[in-house]
Amino acid sequence: MKLQSKLTLFSAASKIIILLLLIFLLPLLVHRVALHNTDTRLLEKKEQVFDIIEQQGIESFVSNSTGAMYGSYNLLKEEFISIEPIDTSQIDNRIENSYRKVEGEILEYRVLSLAFAVDGGTYLLEIGRSLDTIRETSGTMQQYASYFLVAVVLITVFIDLAFVKVLLRPLTLIIRRLERIGHPETFKPNTLGTSTSDFVYLNDTINSMMVQTQQAFLKEKEFIGNVSHELLTPVSILQTRLENLLSDPQTPEDMLVKLVESQRTLHRLKSIIQALLLISRIENEQYLRNEEVSLETLAQEIAEEVEERLEVKRLTLELHLAQDAVLKGNHSLLFTMLFNVVNNAIKYNRPGGAITIEGRQLEKGYQLSVQDTGVGIAKEQISHIFNRFKRLQAPDGESHGLGLSIVQTVAKFHGVKLSIDSQPGKGTCFSFLFPVSSTATRRRDHRAPVAALAE
Repeated sequence: MKLQSKLTLFSAASKIIILLLLIFLLPLLVHRVALHNTDTRLLEKKEQVFDIIEQQGIESFVSNSTGAMYGSYNLLKEEFISIEPIDTSQIDNRIENSYRKVEGEILEYRVLSLAFAVDGGTYLLEIGRSLDTIRETSGTMQQYASYFLVAVVLITVFIDLAFVKVLLRPLTLIIRRLERIGHPETFKPNTLGTSTSDFVYLNDTINSMMVQTQQAFLKEKEFIGNVSHELLTPVSILQTRLENLLSDPQTPEDMLVKLVESQRTLHRLKSIIQALLLISRIENEQYLRNEEVSLETLAQEIAEEVEERLEVKRLTLELHLAQDAVLKGNHSLLFTMLFNVVNNAIKYNRPGGAITIEGRQLEKGYQLSVQDTGVGIAKEQISHIFNRFKRLQAPDGESHGLGLSIVQTVAKFHGVKLSIDSQPGKGTCFSFLFPVSSTATRRRDHRAPVAALAE
């Protein structure tokens, strides 16, 4: 998961947890606030009643001659005020919930009870507010508060998403730059437009590392190219001298055997040098890619080239090309690439086995695959087979471990995507996905065996 997604999810999750806690505690908080506001309102009404008593006297509420109680309810019975004479022993000042019977109906109120003395008498003042009204107000407050909290969380999540996207934009640019690096030579150091010191440091570190890698890669290519080129001359001279000694009638017979073995060794050395030189020249882009190469023709040329080797190992090679494709490239390099794969398929195949070259048009390009019925490659070895001088044990002992390295280098040079699927004991399939924009409209079903199984 991307860092931006993780940060956004973490921010959203933390806000949702806070929201759930607030929603859980909201009823209690709102209820306490509603009671506090009600108590404050009851105390304010108490002051208003005292002001009236001070102005008009207690007689306006209570008749001293009869000791009658004064009571007043509003129309909806939401509030009431009562004043009655009491004994001093009954004084109990408090605010509490209490039930009252009003017109035959029992209602619950929040009641302020307060004793006061005026004109030599002691009175009990009660001011009440219906708890149903308080609960209705609390419910409305809870509903709107919940909507408000949800809206705040959603808004902050989108704001965080936008902020994180802007904050991590330099990191995204760095990642995209690294993804576009297909070859060390294509990397160009550049500055990063950000005020975040961590990203600036990361970009500078990557630039420094890639420049060192680029320099090391160039030195390696130059070294391989120079050494390979310089070694070819003395090897060719030695090979010529050995050939002269072999053709000399005065050379002893026992010496001839050693000379032949030496010549084979020189031949292998020359093959290695030529392979390294080929890789170096391809990596230095010393080859042109301006030829129109028919993949069907290329496959047929490979089949004709290996026909004798197929007969020796009693193998069959079939071409399954439903469509042809033509691309711009280097015919010689593409021939070498496909030939090395087919050569490996022959070398590591079982006697009487089969090799299939299949081509088909896909949405992303033209796929050419080489399937064999050979020994296969272990899963842990697949990632190493393209390393130079890394090889399986060849049956003929002639392999020097550069064939697949050349295959990979030529594929990269032409922008061909190479993939391998192999099962030990069942065979290996090399797939090449060529970036071909158009294919031949003439379809064909070429399934005739190129080399029949030898009897």
